[in-house]
Parts: sequence; C-alpha cells; structure tokens
Amino acid sequence: MPSSSQSALADVLIKAVSQHAATIPDKRPNHCDDKISLHDAIMSALAVMHLKYPSLLAFENGRLKEEVAHNLQSLYHIKQVPCDTYMRELIDPVDTSHFRKMYTILFAKVQRSNWLKRFQYLDEGYLAPIDGTGHYASGTIHCPECCCKNPKGKSTQYYHQLLAICLVKPGMKEVLPLMPEPIIQQVDTSKNDCEKNALKRLLEHIRCEHPHLKLVLGLDGLYSDGPTIKLIRSYGHGFIIVAKDGDHQSLIKTMDEKDAQGLVKRHEYTDDRGYRHWFRYINKVPINNSHHDVPVNYLEYVERSPKGKKFSCTWVTEIALTPETVTKVMRAGRARWKIENETFNTLKTQGYNLEHNYGHGEQHLATNLAMLMFLAFLIDQIEQLACPRFREAWHHQQSKISLWFTIRSLFEWFLIDCWYSLFVVITQGHGQGKSIRSLMPDTA
Repeated sequence: MPSSSQSALADVLIKAVSQHAATIPDKRPNHCDDKISLHDAIMSALAVMHLKYPSLLAFENGRLKEEVAHNLQSLYHIKQVPCDTYMRELIDPVDTSHFRKMYTILFAKVQRSNWLKRFQYLDEGYLAPIDGTGHYASGTIHCPECCCKNPKGKSTQYYHQLLAICLVKPGMKEVLPLMPEPIIQQVDTSKNDCEKNALKRLLEHIRCEHPHLKLVLGLDGLYSDGPTIKLIRSYGHGFIIVAKDGDHQSLIKTMDEKDAQGLVKRHEYTDDRGYRHWFRYINKVPINNSHHDVPVNYLEYVERSPKGKKFSCTWVTEIALTPETVTKVMRAGRARWKIENETFNTLKTQGYNLEHNYGHGEQHLATNLAMLMFLAFLIDQIEQLACPRFREAWHHQQSKISLWFTIRSLFEWFLIDCWYSLFVVITQGHGQGKSIRSLMPDTA
C-alpha cells in the first residue's frame, strides 16, 4: 500500500488488476500485435464500471476524445480502446474463472497492509454474510448459461443470478466482497442452478483461494438445515443462520420442553438509548428430528424501542451462547443485512447499475460484466477503507453519486496523469487550462 501522503490507492489497485488482465489467454485466431488486446477490452469494461457509466454507449460516445484516450491509458493502462460491440465480442468467450485471481490479488493487498484486521469482530472468524441476487432477466434474449422459469409456458423468463459474500463488521460502513459465485445453468444438468449448489462451489473456491481464512457465515433461513450446516462445518467455518419458527417446529418444540425443565437461559437489559433487549437461548440441541447428529446453539431475541416498536429474530449458530456473547451474536446476526443494504442496494441504486443490461452475449458476457462490476465495487470499498485522498474527495462531494459524477466529468474534460491528482483537484480545485498534470506527486 502507498505510504506517502502524495499517493492514491486506486493507482496501486488498478495497476495490479491490469497486470493480471495481461496474463489472461487470448484465444482469437491469427493473434497479432496490431489488434486491440484482450487486456484493453477487459480494462475498458472495468473502466466503464469503475467510472459508473450508465451504459456502454455512453462510454463509446467519448472514447475517441483526446482527454478520454489519455486518461484511459494513464489511469487504466489501456493502449487501444475498443468500440462497445468489439468489447463485448472480446469479453464474451473469456472463462469467468480468469477473473478470480483479480479478487485474490486485491484481497492479499488488504491482508498485507493489516487493514483486514479492522473487520475483526468475532473470535471465531471474520463475519461474512452470504446472499443471492439477480442481475439479468429477459423474456426473449438468452444464452446457454441462462436459468429459465416456465420453460414450457407462455411467459418464459430467462435470468442470471449470483451468490455474493462480503466480509463485514457491525457499525462499519465498508464491506469487503470476495468474488461472487455465478448462479447459472450448469453443464450436463437439466435443472436450474440454485443458491445451495452455488454455496457448495463458493465454499470450495474460498478454501482454495483463502485456505487460512476463518469465517463465520451469516445466512438466511434457506440454509438452516442439517446438510448445509454439515457442509459449512466440513470447511471449518462457523455460522449464524436465521431459523424461522415455521421451518423449525421440532426445534421450537425441543426448546419449549427444555424450557419447562429449566434448562433454557434468559438474559435481559436496557441500553443507554432506552432500548430493551431480551434473549432466550440454549446450547447443543439438534437442528431437527432427522439430524440429531447436528447440534446447534439456538438464540431467540426480542428488541423493544422506547416508543414500543418491536423487532424479533431467531438464529442457530456454532458460537457458544452465554450472557457475555448473546449480544455480540445478535449484532452479528443482524449484520447479515449489510450484504443487502451496503452491497446489493449500493450496486443497484448508487451509480453502479447492477441490474442494467450492459450486454448479454452468447457465452459468458453477462456473468463477466457482473464480475467486473463487483471488482469495481471492491476497489472503491478498499479506497474508502484505506485511502485518505478518496475519503477527502468523498466528504467534499457529500455523497457517492455526486463523487462519481464529478470524477467522470473531470475524466472526460481534463488530462489526468494519476488518481492522486484527480482527488486533489476534487478537494482543492484547479487553475485554468486543460491539464492537471502539475499535481502529479513526486513519488510515483
């Protein structure tokens, strides 16, 4: 990570991504040096996502301007910018697995800088909620990777989804996404892919890419069953999973029977804001009658605000429940919403346009563009976590959407030599002229 105050983290992160993009094999026949490289196509697509262009056409309209061409080379290491059609054609056949290394490279930089320690919350591992979301749907356009609803009906729907995972911490705005797992039609299967199958692949990828990373997975009620808990335990991870009453009648019955025997414990307190917190919990009870070999710890929680508003939830977890740990587990369980709010909501409403169709393609294009969008989001989150210049520019603009607009405006109208100079201009302004090269730091 840059140690000088005259440096911006984006310069380091994007350069690292560019270096790996240059190693992705180009399988085009008759490849020669004067062709637009696959690297330039991938980095151009990343620039679209990172600069929050609303469409490839909007990017296409400005790509031939002198300022844009210069800035794409200086900020994204792009020599030749493809048109939007050619960009899609180049990225479409690239196997999505080639993008995995980009995520691990950036994650390793966070680890080596000790910024990962800021996410420590539970002794059992880093809190990592997992959830699925859609990013493409159409009634007509489809590809071999599309899942399909009502395949024989009149209203056939084709769609792409992904299973996302982020490292989070209660009370912390930043999230740290790992590469999402695509939920797409799998080879040699007649049924649609699903979140549970994607979870199996996701856990295997995490073990291969982060063998020493200990996680506590935050999951919704879809995963609160014996086979899924066994799977999570087989990879050495902990869990905090929502357990709805309607899905766990035998567990609730066991809980009530143990309560009648005086074996269930309670804990209650009122915090400084006047909120009342009530807990009922027990350790080591079977998840259901069919899986007595899957003991879990069960936590029931009710919160009442000073105005009488009630919130309640129940979880099953691997973490031992005591009066000292129930509050921490409760906050960790509620932090699962961070993947919905700070991740999916941000990607859909805060300028990233996750649900916009940048292109579908005939092979992997829709999935690859979604992976590049998440990669742009990861770069932004690392900057927010660790780059003072980025945070200064953000606070100066007061909102992320305003910041993205300002960055894109300067990008299109001025010659920029580095991200540091760009952030300085946003926070301090600039003089007359079409170049802000004079702000380039002495230490590159």
